[in-house]
Amino acid sequence: MKPYLAIIRDSFHAALSSRVLWIAFLAIWLVLAALAPFGYQEDLTADFRGARDLAYRSRLRGLLAQGLNDPELAGTAVGRLAAAMPENIVEELNEISEGGNATLRASEYADALNKCLDDESWYDRDAWASTLRLTELRELDELPDAELDESMRRRRARLRIEAAMPGVFATRSAKSISLTYAGFDFPAELAVDKTRFVGIINQYVVPLIIDWLLGFILIFLGILVTAAMIPDMLQPGSLHLLLSKPVSRSMLLISKFIGGCAFVFLCVIQLVVGLYLVAGLRLDIWNARLLWCIPVSVFLFSVFYSVSVLAGLRWRSPILAIGVTTMFGGICFVVGIIGGVFDGFVTGPARIQSMVVVGDVTFASTQGSGLIRFDKNANEWVEIFGSDAIGMDRTLPPVVVDQDTIITARTKGGRMNPFGSGSSDLLVLSAGNNWEPEPSLGLPPATVRLYEASGSLLALSGSNLNQTEVAGVLAAAGEQSDKEGSGEKAPDTTEQAGGLLGRLSSLLGVAPTGFSSVLPSGMALEPPRVVMVSGGGSQIHALSRARLLRFVRSEAGQSWALAAEHELEGDPSIRGVIAVSEGVVLVSRGERPIELFDSETLEPLSKVDLSDRLSPTSAIGLGKSRFMLLTSDGRCRLVTPGNDGQNAFVLSDTVGPGTVEAITYHAEQNLVYVAHDTDQVELLNADDLTKQGEINPALGVWRRVDKYLIGPLRFVIPQTGELGETIGAIVSGKSAMAVRDASGEEQIVRYDILRPVFSCSLFIAVMLMINCIYFGTRDY
Repeated sequence: MKPYLAIIRDSFHAALSSRVLWIAFLAIWLVLAALAPFGYQEDLTADFRGARDLAYRSRLRGLLAQGLNDPELAGTAVGRLAAAMPENIVEELNEISEGGNATLRASEYADALNKCLDDESWYDRDAWASTLRLTELRELDELPDAELDESMRRRRARLRIEAAMPGVFATRSAKSISLTYAGFDFPAELAVDKTRFVGIINQYVVPLIIDWLLGFILIFLGILVTAAMIPDMLQPGSLHLLLSKPVSRSMLLISKFIGGCAFVFLCVIQLVVGLYLVAGLRLDIWNARLLWCIPVSVFLFSVFYSVSVLAGLRWRSPILAIGVTTMFGGICFVVGIIGGVFDGFVTGPARIQSMVVVGDVTFASTQGSGLIRFDKNANEWVEIFGSDAIGMDRTLPPVVVDQDTIITARTKGGRMNPFGSGSSDLLVLSAGNNWEPEPSLGLPPATVRLYEASGSLLALSGSNLNQTEVAGVLAAAGEQSDKEGSGEKAPDTTEQAGGLLGRLSSLLGVAPTGFSSVLPSGMALEPPRVVMVSGGGSQIHALSRARLLRFVRSEAGQSWALAAEHELEGDPSIRGVIAVSEGVVLVSRGERPIELFDSETLEPLSKVDLSDRLSPTSAIGLGKSRFMLLTSDGRCRLVTPGNDGQNAFVLSDTVGPGTVEAITYHAEQNLVYVAHDTDQVELLNADDLTKQGEINPALGVWRRVDKYLIGPLRFVIPQTGELGETIGAIVSGKSAMAVRDASGEEQIVRYDILRPVFSCSLFIAVMLMINCIYFGTRDY
């Protein structure tokens, strides 16, 4: 063993004597010195930041215009705010009231609101008494002005403005992070609290730095330095001296290989430990997982070095070894690009996002904003709307309205903007019409979801929830409702109101074509929001800005009333999912425990811990107070009542298939439909989760190319670029990351951790075996 250790030690000495190594050291020290002055400071979120904070600017203009021109609103909160606007905004609001167009930018409205933060002459306690005040605002209102510092006072003013105009502003964390550099403040702030800031640094910034510095620059420098080690060893004098010792050729080569990794190890350990100390000392982020980047980076280098060793053995030339390794890196890069193209344009758009079942026909909406129907006879998904990776249109997930009819909609330009680029219609698809879409009523502006509630169709439009009768929608499309006793006629689609109200209705999100608002006057569903229809269509449970709400339907069925509400703990900007099952409501939000509530009173029942590395993506109720939760790792888990009878719930281990895309529950069939591996579906019995059937569609041409050519090619050729995902998963401690499109919709991108590690490990093992056989059978 001592001779081999001596060889490894000599390799370390050779690396330390390299000028390139010391140049790399100097570059690393300069990078760390440049990063060291970064710091941060945390303060209460107050200032409005243009379009990023004004999520629904048309509603803002509509509310202010209404408050300015309606005498009955002059003394209300919104009326007083409208009166406090500067002259240029007042002129535009008057023009809007008269049917004119908005010309001022969102930043000018934000500047006007920021001036209101400094001058609170618009505030009146009585006017704000009828507004919805969350816990934070109530606590600040109870404090005497003398006890408020400037940041607390401005924060209180912002909360008062948000309370006066619900449904206008994006939900932000109570505290914001401002970066500093050498004591100087950056002009912009991050509207996230410390917890989210740490997540951003660990999940995006640090992996990006390491991926570029370690995954590209240091790898290239390492190959330059180590390319000469094997050719130098093969010089007659050197090789004969080494072989004169009691060593085997294979172990000699492996020792040289380990020693060759010394260069990257010495560089990586300095960079990673330096980043760890900078993040800890300057940003107060002590993330020990960062140190795992040291072995991962050396592992990445060994992939390329194994090729360099073989080239050095074959041609005994450092130049050729560098050239061959560079060509190999180019091949890996090209294959990675091709694989990424197939992921983004072939597999990605076809991934199922949601499903509905009509009789024995399964429909699914896809990630590429397509709508597909499974044809059992042809054993394939039939496109109703095509899936497109770069298309701008948005297809709303369909809803079932009777035994052979679904309703959906397609918004032009909806993937870039929830309002789209023009008016859109509801689309009715029925078995009698061979599932061909027929246009019906006009869709309320900014609609992102549809729901069916016992004969009514609900549309989540911006911060509003509107409804119309299903029978009217079917009649407008020329369809006949099969519900007994349905005598509804198509609603009048003429404008519902004239004058000021009619002109402002579209700005306020009020649908003028047969829809009516579900929410009580002055209420809005503020983002992040989720809506769930339960109780056979007689109840609505909604999650709105960390508030759990329950609405009940009147006996006449035309109106809804707020029956209960509960304010949740934690950051209100955290997104979540909800589900209802026989008297219990499940709420799961990222970075929070799973919470369960009584479905009637919304009183808390239990909490269940969920791993920090997981975030919820979907949840369904299975009856008997049981739930299935889909998490960001693509696996399903059950949340079920415990056996102690104390309202305790437990979280099971993973169930069902892996790589799950979407889940849905069909109550009549008592089946759980689990979409997995892009577009396959398993049908599980809801009681014991036994497999009852499956949908395993035939693959199209490009999907077959991906499965039988690109997939094996990506396995044989190590995907070194994908090791960046491994680093991201290690550093962040998460199994996936959330990516939002321009309209605010969130998609989960899962880290592929095992495939690149396994592929690279197998490649290294094969290359070392080839190198040892070649070295052992050649006479040098």
